[in-house]
Amino acid sequence: MRYVDVVITRETRPIAEKGFGLPLVLGTTKETSYKVYREIEDVAADYEVDSTEYKLFSRMFGQNPRPQEIAVFGVPYKVMDGPASLVEALNNLVKKHKDFYYLVSTEQGDEEITALAEWTNSSDRLYGATTANPELAATLKGKFDNTFLVVHDKPETYVAEGLISTCAPRVVGSYNWTFKNVQGVPAVEYDNTTINEIHTNNASTYIEEAGVLMNSHGVVTSGEYIDVIQATHFLKARMAEYVFRLLALNEKVPYTDAGIALVVAEIENVLNLATKQGIVATDEADNPLYTITAPRAADVPKNTKAKRILPDVHWRAVIAGAVEHVEIRGVLTL
Repeated sequence: MRYVDVVITRETRPIAEKGFGLPLVLGTTKETSYKVYREIEDVAADYEVDSTEYKLFSRMFGQNPRPQEIAVFGVPYKVMDGPASLVEALNNLVKKHKDFYYLVSTEQGDEEITALAEWTNSSDRLYGATTANPELAATLKGKFDNTFLVVHDKPETYVAEGLISTCAPRVVGSYNWTFKNVQGVPAVEYDNTTINEIHTNNASTYIEEAGVLMNSHGVVTSGEYIDVIQATHFLKARMAEYVFRLLALNEKVPYTDAGIALVVAEIENVLNLATKQGIVATDEADNPLYTITAPRAADVPKNTKAKRILPDVHWRAVIAGAVEHVEIRGVLTL
């Protein structure tokens, strides 16, 4: 127009956000290129219905809720090959495909589970495995933050894998892994002594309690709760993404108190999001319980400024956690 000059600058370049809902099945009966399935019928095009892969996918697609998509990557494997070949295959896979968060596999041997747990521990992913060997839980106790183990006397029911499937579509921070039902899985026939020992060794099993079939303990093998590990992965990923978006989509973020405030605001945005999702606790007035500190521009050493590094940005938050055990004491009187 002659009298009005309107210029619109688009600041909508997408910054990829890490997803927390896509499981990957590492199949081992035959070679299969990385691909994504949306229904169990899609699996039948690549695997026979009596194959271990098909049975595992049946468990995962049989949950409600369940992921919209489940990925697969297949490598022919024999025990004599050694689990190092599975690790090598995954290392090659993530060079091109990094978008999966959960890892499961058809292999249920002790050495294979241990090797996959070690691989997962070097990345911000979560690995779940079903084993028939309670002693494996004792062996892995205290070792891995990113692996959880379910001990079941019928490991071919793939209860850990089904548990991942029913939890994957839920919002991180909004749920607890204990008490979850995995459809189609029977309760174990263990006595209470065995179940308690499994729990002591930072593993879980599948039990019937008051008529409810459920996962009995939601912890990783290090002893931390699975939802806490997920919260850590979520906060790490989102803070990196939000601050990077700030740096990438602005002409520049000045090294001033105002520029530092922009960085702090992005961290606050993530912590507020985490509060809404149930990761960060709130006080009685429903205010989120976190603090953020950052240096003043004048207090940053000149040499650090010259390198364009903003140091000493710290935050602390109270995690909401979850209630899993209730102690009730009562008195009846006349």
